[in-house]
Amino acid sequence: MKVAILDNGYSFHHRFFQMDEFAYMYDDVLQLRQLHTYDLSQYDTLIVNDRMSLMLLKRYQSLFVKFLQEGKRLVVFGEVLDNWLPGIDWEESEVNFSWWVKEHGDLPLMAENTDHPLYLHVSLSDMKWHYHGTFKVPEGAKSLVNTPDGRSIIYTDDVSYKGELIITTLDPIFHIGLGFIDQSKPFLHGMAKWLREG
Repeated sequence: MKVAILDNGYSFHHRFFQMDEFAYMYDDVLQLRQLHTYDLSQYDTLIVNDRMSLMLLKRYQSLFVKFLQEGKRLVVFGEVLDNWLPGIDWEESEVNFSWWVKEHGDLPLMAENTDHPLYLHVSLSDMKWHYHGTFKVPEGAKSLVNTPDGRSIIYTDDVSYKGELIITTLDPIFHIGLGFIDQSKPFLHGMAKWLREG
């Protein structure tokens, strides 16, 4: 299982890649601006980092789709704006930054498909800090966490492509790289361990 992760060169990406704590998550760091120069066929999994350049993501849209259609696994963190990945039903939502400081505060989310192996490594609370938007899950795909209106903040899709798409509106690398919202660390460790299991 060989894993690559994309780097956009932002300061929070740079800080994240300097952290030994998460080095086991990936084998190679690929520069998004140079994505066309890499041999992606050598990787089983490609991770699209949080907060990447929308212009560059759109430029390489065909490479991401080709990767999926070759039976590989594409992991996407963060927002899917301007249809940079086709077929994704993204809806922006208001971000609740303060629920945890309120008495009896909660971010209403529901665990779904809890027999999925990711749940061997994460709990619902590991995926609760905030989210920037939601997805409508394609027919046959599996949501792992739903909002009260039945939309998803993380789902896996092995029916729309020959490979598997894992997509979440959560942005753990952004927060870890900036050094705040430690709640994102258990989630990212859990995700990393699950991905390494293949």
